[in-house]
Amino acid sequence: MKLNFCAKVMLTMVALTCCPCTHAHALTTAQIKQIEEIAQNVAAQHNANAKTMIDDVTVSTRAVAIGRNVRLEYVLRLKKNLPPAKIREWADATRNEILPKACQQNANNAAFDRGLFYTFSYTNTYGKKLAEFNVDKAACK
Repeated sequence: MKLNFCAKVMLTMVALTCCPCTHAHALTTAQIKQIEEIAQNVAAQHNANAKTMIDDVTVSTRAVAIGRNVRLEYVLRLKKNLPPAKIREWADATRNEILPKACQQNANNAAFDRGLFYTFSYTNTYGKKLAEFNVDKAACK
């Protein structure tokens, strides 16, 4: 169960999120608003490309911007009642595939440095949560 294609499309969108913010410790209201707008743009780009991410496993995907978070939600078509160990194995492999790529794509992203982050959420068609993890500056260290 690989999501290479989905991961590549998402990471392409993540690369578009660079913002020309100057570095400072405390964020102004305007800077926070700018990062939130970037999150909204990333979510809109993801949703505009959602149909290209549908495959034999991915039934649907959508993104929602909540503040400085871009929540990427995937619904996957999998066998019902997969053993928990198999789901954990898949979840670990998925995180291990996405995290380093997302960190690399955001290495020089000022918005990411200032709090933009991503939540990857996976459920199956039966509504069971398979995995969920964040990609933020701390996870990339």
